[in-house]
Amino acid sequence: MSEDTFAFRLKVLLEHKQLSLQQVADVVGISRPAVHKWTRGGEIDYSNLRRLAAFLDVNWVWLRYGDEAVKDLGINGKTELPMTDLRRRHTAEIVSNEARMKQAQEAAGIVTWEWNLVTDELFYSSNCARLYGREIHTNEAFWEILHPEDAHWLNAETMRAVIAKKAPQVWDFRIILPDGRVRWIESRLATLLDDAGRAVRVVGTTIDISARKEAESALLSRFQLLNDAARLAGVGAWRWLRNADELVVTEEWCRLFGVDAAAPPRHYVDLSRHIHAEDRAAREAAVNEALAQRADYRVLYRAALPDDTWRLVVEHGQARVSPHGDDVWITALCRAAQPADMNASD
Repeated sequence: MSEDTFAFRLKVLLEHKQLSLQQVADVVGISRPAVHKWTRGGEIDYSNLRRLAAFLDVNWVWLRYGDEAVKDLGINGKTELPMTDLRRRHTAEIVSNEARMKQAQEAAGIVTWEWNLVTDELFYSSNCARLYGREIHTNEAFWEILHPEDAHWLNAETMRAVIAKKAPQVWDFRIILPDGRVRWIESRLATLLDDAGRAVRVVGTTIDISARKEAESALLSRFQLLNDAARLAGVGAWRWLRNADELVVTEEWCRLFGVDAAAPPRHYVDLSRHIHAEDRAAREAAVNEALAQRADYRVLYRAALPDDTWRLVVEHGQARVSPHGDDVWITALCRAAQPADMNASD
């Protein structure tokens, strides 16, 4: 429970003045359960609020709405909450939670930061230097460590645009460490507004994602290698997850069938449109038998090309149960047929 609530202030005052719920109920003229509800966050009407505040000898505005309301209304005097066991426990819990949060944050390598747009002050968490290789105290110092290829799009102008949009933002960018190494950073930020809807602060978190970027780069390299190998061998491929009707085709399959790689077929039925009408039934029969038997198949057919010509294609496929056992998929390789393929089909 926050200290800035009617329920918390009431509980502290009752503890400090050593008042029971029944005593309050008798004075205000309501039931004990009603008072208990107030201490749990329940609403209180104006007349009961005034009687309660008078009994507790506190300002009723402060009791119901807190210090900010008293300040905004220009009411003289300030009411201080007494330091009771409840407040001590509450304060200790806050300190403990903050300590645990800090430990978890540092263990995860997460750096937090806050930019006060009113005072132009920038604050980073204590583990800033571990991530950036140096302390950061100003935005200018941050811009200076950006990788040149990222500095042209991530700059003060970009930040102003994000603040104007008042929407959350996620960026991946690179920084240059003092020893010249490059580190990939993911930054998530949000703009905080005041009651009038004006941007007053920007808060964010940053984390090292270099390992993830390296893994993505390695995966992309392997994928490119497979694409190059398939292109050199003239072999295209497709995979279909039957129940989900999810179809994936390779770039070489698209080239083989004259399909734009930017708009590949997404569903199994779309494959038939690229097969000569006279060959569709035979190919479909081979695929269906493989599905029924969870077996391999081989079929020779004519691919219908966009220019109304055709290309003889041999397709080798296999039907298997998916890794999770909840579906069946077919994986197939396609290539331009050779004379030996036609002899094998006789």
